[in-house]
Amino acid sequence: MCLIAFAWQAHPQLDLVVAANRDEFHQRPTEAAHWWQEPAGTFGGRDREAGGAWCAVDRHGRFAAVTNVREPARAAPVRSRGLLVRDYFAEPCGASAWAARMAEQGPAFGPFNLLVGDRDTLWFVSNRGSVRHMALRPGVHAISNGHWGDHWPKTERAQDRLQTLLGAGALEDDVLCDLLADTDIAPARALPDTGVGDERERFLSPLFIRSAMYGTRASTVIRRDRSGRVHFHERGFDADARITHRVDQDWRIDKEDRS
Repeated sequence: MCLIAFAWQAHPQLDLVVAANRDEFHQRPTEAAHWWQEPAGTFGGRDREAGGAWCAVDRHGRFAAVTNVREPARAAPVRSRGLLVRDYFAEPCGASAWAARMAEQGPAFGPFNLLVGDRDTLWFVSNRGSVRHMALRPGVHAISNGHWGDHWPKTERAQDRLQTLLGAGALEDDVLCDLLADTDIAPARALPDTGVGDERERFLSPLFIRSAMYGTRASTVIRRDRSGRVHFHERGFDADARITHRVDQDWRIDKEDRS
């Protein structure tokens, strides 16, 4: 994914709220969100090219999502970033253990930001920037393709809007998807400099990216409540930003200990 706005332990009824966009080349083969056969009991979309995933939740309420970190040029990674998400759900461990393991194995992957959580904790892991491994405190946050703590227009806009919606109790699928559908281009003075040039920085600055070759392929909304229920909503998009599919899934968390 290329934008993840999330609220962790910041709402009286919902312990986790996620609103995220996955940006990718339109030609890359992808499966819409579904229950996986392997690892079983996991729900999310799948990358058919490398076999990984960008965002998923399992029946135990464990959550993981990944973004890349933008760099102008880099060597091909040994392993796909999507495996950081997929393989978490194949292991009977909690978020803390998986985060520590992925922090150690970070050099084997391309540049990434990873969120990994269970019912009790939420962790950030990266192999770039000054912040590589930390437990997240309650609050509203957003990450994209920069380092933790970078002030990008898209992440600040997403974080501020999610904070406002959280305070208003307006967390329905349509409302959060409207947040993610923002196509406003950031002003030139506010653009980050990641080494890809001003024109591409402008192109990548909206929350929702639209073009014939590369853009927002899916928007995902996740709500996990304190009573033990998960709601997962996904919308897929084509190159013209038309909705190609909608997926809704709700389930009660299996309280069998996986940590």
